[in-house]
Amino acid sequence: AIQDRKRKKRDKIMQALAKKNQVTNDEVEKLLHISDATATRYLSALEKEGKIKQVGRTGAGVAYTKV
Repeated sequence: AIQDRKRKKRDKIMQALAKKNQVTNDEVEKLLHISDATATRYLSALEKEGKIKQVGRTGAGVAYTKV
């Protein structure tokens, strides 16, 4: 059940990326009503799966785009 919820949230991130070319950690937090750390984990997981890539290095300059 938990895996299912996580997958749905990752799908939501991908849908947001489909609408606008990039998404930030902040936007993911607001979209899914999750903490900063959790948003980072979801984005990292998607990055490891090769679905998104990070643009920029640290802080406010970081955004994620579809691969």
